[in-house]
Amino acid sequence: MTDIVEKNVSVIKSHDITLYGGNRQYEVVLRPLTDEHLPALYQWNADPEVLYWTEGDDVKEYSPETVRQIYGGVSQNALCFAVEADSELIGECWLQKMNLPKVLAMYPAGCDVRRIDMAIGEKYWWGKGIGTAFVGMLVRFAFEEQGVDVLHCFCEDYNIRSKRVWEKNGFRLVLTEDIPQPHKGKQQYHWRLTRDEFFQRRTE
Repeated sequence: MTDIVEKNVSVIKSHDITLYGGNRQYEVVLRPLTDEHLPALYQWNADPEVLYWTEGDDVKEYSPETVRQIYGGVSQNALCFAVEADSELIGECWLQKMNLPKVLAMYPAGCDVRRIDMAIGEKYWWGKGIGTAFVGMLVRFAFEEQGVDVLHCFCEDYNIRSKRVWEKNGFRLVLTEDIPQPHKGKQQYHWRLTRDEFFQRRTE
């Protein structure tokens, strides 16, 4: 453990929200992400195959110190969750206040714009619809309980699985940006779902 943890100062800013859901096959629970999950975060962020799908840059491994900086920083302006499928810890996700000025500039002042980021670190669970399920849980939570106006999310062109997750949850492709080369992806996709669109989908 680091000196930070030993001094009882949390790395990850946590919360008290737990979300329940899933799909036809699996029960999914989103629990508050805490420092107890750091060993799993270290493991996933040291796996090049996991990072291939979660990071735009060609990152092979993040050190434990970098992992603490990432989650310690993000959790200051996000609700971070540990993802469990059938009671097994398999990944993490967060609902974050939009942190990109160029995206915020696309919306009226005062608009509550947030983003969803996600990772399934346990590769056995890839391709089982879990990502679609827990993103759907976060979407409902954002609009129904957090009063969010817009969800604006991202993926790169090579990440077909992520593309499908956004599409299945009602997001529309609103912007395609070329990525300076050389880079793993050639284009970055911007996906958007508004509060009005979300509630309209529920009546269809």
